[in-house]
Amino acid sequence: MTKQKVEHMHFGGGEMVARIGRLQLDLDAFTIIGHVALWLLLALVTAGFGLLIIPYAAAKLILNSLIVTDEFGRATARLRCEISLAAQIGHGLVWALFVLLSGGIAAPFYIFALAQLAVNRTELVAI
Repeated sequence: MTKQKVEHMHFGGGEMVARIGRLQLDLDAFTIIGHVALWLLLALVTAGFGLLIIPYAAAKLILNSLIVTDEFGRATARLRCEISLAAQIGHGLVWALFVLLSGGIAAPFYIFALAQLAVNRTELVAI
């Protein structure tokens, strides 16, 4: 079976149109630069501990900047990620411990655990 776009799926003899919309990232370069500068400053102030939290803040920033548009390009909803600072610190410490205890073997799995946490704490909010 060949891959088909969702907007043109064939079922039997007929065609079903199922296009809901698209995701659009509303994030500019200045926001990204400011975000990175802030977290690098926090990493210096916290003697490197801030580096454990940067991936959570980046995931939250990206998810919170996603807008859902309809088939005409109008914004209909946006994503809202709610990861508290306490959850970020706790999750980061647990995974830092996993990485240390496993001799680094757990490190590749960390990004997937981070993605799961971020997506599971994200909701779709109508505009």
